[in-house]
Amino acid sequence: MNCTITEASSNDLPGILELLSQVQLPHDGVAENINGFLVARDESSRLIATIGLERHGNTALLRSAAVAPEYQGCGIGSRLTEKLLERATNDGVERVVLLTTTASEFFARRFGFCKKSRTAFDKELAESSEWNLPRCSSAVCMSLDLQV
Repeated sequence: MNCTITEASSNDLPGILELLSQVQLPHDGVAENINGFLVARDESSRLIATIGLERHGNTALLRSAAVAPEYQGCGIGSRLTEKLLERATNDGVERVVLLTTTASEFFARRFGFCKKSRTAFDKELAESSEWNLPRCSSAVCMSLDLQV
């Protein structure tokens, strides 16, 4: 599948929020962290996928990984995640943490994320609006240590 991946800008915010709504992911904290987002566009420049990184010191929360339903299974999510992790490594992030209710096998198998106790990161991620959402409290917590 031919798509273009770029850093998100504030102009992408409405499209990102629309996509997150389509896949039932929260909007909390997206606008405040737009500089940490990547977007993928199809050949007609339509926003078809996004992923974000919310940095908290040397730890970052991978969030809002979303692919438009008609493009799921095409490898776009993997490409976005690879780019995001590469950027995080280059920016000196030491650990990436995520919460998921549906994709733990994907992140474990494809990228090496391991399940962790959520309480291990409560202090570091206390300022994250997504981390503190009641709907995220039952999600699987996973982390990946980066080689920096």
